[in-house]
Amino acid sequence: MLRAFSFTKEKSLTSYTDLVKNESGLSYLLINNQHASAAIALYGAHVLHYQAKDKEPMLWMSHTSAQDGSKPFRGGVPICWPWFGPAPAELGSGLPSHGFARILTWQLDGVSETDEGTFVHLSLESSEETLAMWPHAFRLEFEVRIGTTLTMSLTSENTGNSEFTVLEALHTYFNTKGTEFVTVKGLGNSFYDKLTKSNGTQEGDFNLTEAVDRVYTQPENTVSFTTGYDTIVLNNGGENSAVVWNPWTGAEGMADFDSDRWQTMVCVETCVTGEGQTITAGEEHTLSTCISYK
Repeated sequence: MLRAFSFTKEKSLTSYTDLVKNESGLSYLLINNQHASAAIALYGAHVLHYQAKDKEPMLWMSHTSAQDGSKPFRGGVPICWPWFGPAPAELGSGLPSHGFARILTWQLDGVSETDEGTFVHLSLESSEETLAMWPHAFRLEFEVRIGTTLTMSLTSENTGNSEFTVLEALHTYFNTKGTEFVTVKGLGNSFYDKLTKSNGTQEGDFNLTEAVDRVYTQPENTVSFTTGYDTIVLNNGGENSAVVWNPWTGAEGMADFDSDRWQTMVCVETCVTGEGQTITAGEEHTLSTCISYK
């Protein structure tokens, strides 16, 4: 789903992976191995594209998303960290929604190839810029495997002297044939509806029939859903919740959201919400998901 992007090759990193830049100078990894193709931006450590051989693209990208680093990409897999949604009130005003991890350029630590696919390792460490927004020392490691599955793990390490608490999400936008094809299983019974600001109970499977922004608080370790093209399976680790989101016609008021394409996407997200994940000094926590076509 990268037809709106234009790249210039910088160099080959492996036999299957190229480092490229777009017209604005942002760096990306383009991967095309024996199992799948993918694109990952160093800006935000953002997975923009994944498509297994002989399958439809798994991820949805807005055609009007900014591509110059002026704002986060719309689509793919944004990393929400160290908060999910608006910044905590105690941090003050004017801070970016969903944290700063998705609006900073990450360090590329390595790319390797095995029979299972391409492994990419990226990292981000606290700096004067991050400390001005969030007063904690940290190191983030993001590992991505591009194979017959899309596997992602985000490890948060507390490198400071006191504990901190994070809210986080792998905010995945999935490509669908149409909203009428979307049925989600494994979300659990209980959810908080952010649109009505009320708690609710899920009866059976979830069907996408209207605008939705729900935080499911007791999801199963495996969540699956249909897209009209395929059945997608998410095996999750380290999460305490799952989010389902589609803005429906509300997309018309979102400048970077192709107002006529909300029918072709759904977000099903691996998250840590609620009271968050507390990480003591010197400890770490990993949020992960392995996404596959059934």
